[in-house]
Amino acid sequence: MILYVALLCAAFFLWKRLRTPRFSLDKLPGPPSGSFLLGNALQLSERQSWDFLASIARKYGPVIKVHWLFGAAALYTFDPLALSHVIKDTAKYEEPSWYIETNHMMLGPGLLSVSGDMHRKQRKMLTPVFSAKHLRTVVPIFYRVTDKLIDAVSSRVPAHAEGTGIDILGWMSRAALELIGQAGIGYSFDPLTEDVPDAYADAVKNFAPVTTASEILLFRQLVPFFERLAPAWFHRWVMEMSPVRNVRRTVQITDALYERSLEIFRTKKAALEAGEDTDSKDIMSILLRANMEASGEDQLPEDQLLGQMSTIIFAAMDTTSNSMSRTLQLLAEHPEVQTKLRREIADAKLAAGGHLDYDQLHALPYLDAVCRETLRLHPPGSQAVRVALEDTVLPLYQPVRATDGTLLHEVTVPRGTNILISVIASNRNEALWGPDAGEWKPERWLAPLPAALESAAIPGVYSNLMTFLGGSRSCIGFTFSQLEMKVVLSEMIANFTFASSDKPVVWNLSGISYPTISTESTKPELWLNLRAVRQG
Repeated sequence: MILYVALLCAAFFLWKRLRTPRFSLDKLPGPPSGSFLLGNALQLSERQSWDFLASIARKYGPVIKVHWLFGAAALYTFDPLALSHVIKDTAKYEEPSWYIETNHMMLGPGLLSVSGDMHRKQRKMLTPVFSAKHLRTVVPIFYRVTDKLIDAVSSRVPAHAEGTGIDILGWMSRAALELIGQAGIGYSFDPLTEDVPDAYADAVKNFAPVTTASEILLFRQLVPFFERLAPAWFHRWVMEMSPVRNVRRTVQITDALYERSLEIFRTKKAALEAGEDTDSKDIMSILLRANMEASGEDQLPEDQLLGQMSTIIFAAMDTTSNSMSRTLQLLAEHPEVQTKLRREIADAKLAAGGHLDYDQLHALPYLDAVCRETLRLHPPGSQAVRVALEDTVLPLYQPVRATDGTLLHEVTVPRGTNILISVIASNRNEALWGPDAGEWKPERWLAPLPAALESAAIPGVYSNLMTFLGGSRSCIGFTFSQLEMKVVLSEMIANFTFASSDKPVVWNLSGISYPTISTESTKPELWLNLRAVRQG
């Protein structure tokens, strides 16, 4: 069996070498290969790759040749015009098969796991539940959960204490899971005010840190090849017997998610078919009702509906909780910003006589600026990937100097080339955002944005940023995430002050970036000192 695996790996290596153009991007500047087999792949994806990403963007500019697996050349870019073509033209550029197929294995055939007509059909059905009209109806659900969060944290922070150490990431994760649980699938994971273990909740919390680790991302790229040469039982056996712990954990987590998701889905579907819960506001209930009322050709089969459940939970969990934690960390490091924001929130709550509704939350300019600036400087996902489906020519926003000294106004991209979209470099591009692009400055959003940025036409769906990507593959739930952040942050800031802890904070690059207390630790956590705001 070991010999069989070795032969498969050797065949995969030869297959990649034969089908991938080796000299397609040779004139582009870029870093030397890190290794013969892995190229720059580990340098681009390891936990502490921040300096490497910053250095290649600074040294080589917005269009870079990097070395990918097995000697293949790949394009690494944050050029606005190139991004626009890659993001919007799904007939020529699509998410690679390894990404789609492994998402399907882990999450089922949901929005992150399908392409083409199936993707368009699913997105069409899901779009209404993320509209402003619907989000206004879920604000009371958000506050119901957030009130429990405030009570739970308050019980850990004595009223007159000068500062109590709290793992704020732990609480933001619990809150985010409960928010998407109740508003997303109509299910309560966590009472918040009590510490109640839940296997499903644990699987959800561990899903992103495990499945987006660098070694898993590399392993996932072998999947399409193995699927062509070996039966499904063999794929699972390889994963279960893998010497890489995160590969084995992926199988366990995926199984736990599927089993409970199926149970929740069937219970919800049976209730709706029996005429119960007909006015439920959660996303899955609305989706199930819409599917029942849809014509035959527009209906989604049960496995795709189930896939949406797992996808919604995964997409909304760590992205939002980690962004909220990062925001609170930055506010702790910038007490003057924290004070100004608290004043804005307190004045608005006083005028409203309590909780702020949808429109009142979105009318707070400084809260909006703080959220936008955090998502600009620290996007949850630093990179995205596409593959060229045919030989194409990418036009460039500004010409780049080739290695032979000539100016390139466009780049020829052969079929099969991986294109790495640098979200973080686009969001921090000094040529567009100005020389302070690497600084966290919420005030930049209270003034007109730079003319160069406006004219560049960044193809993202949100605020000239690539944080939520763009085109038909953009994050469909970014408005949900924004509302969630504003509800939770406004209440946390109104009730607590935040200061840095003596425990270090180390942010790790991953599919979704996450904090630990050291470069060696694998446990996601972020500690801050909290003090209750003295009312009156």
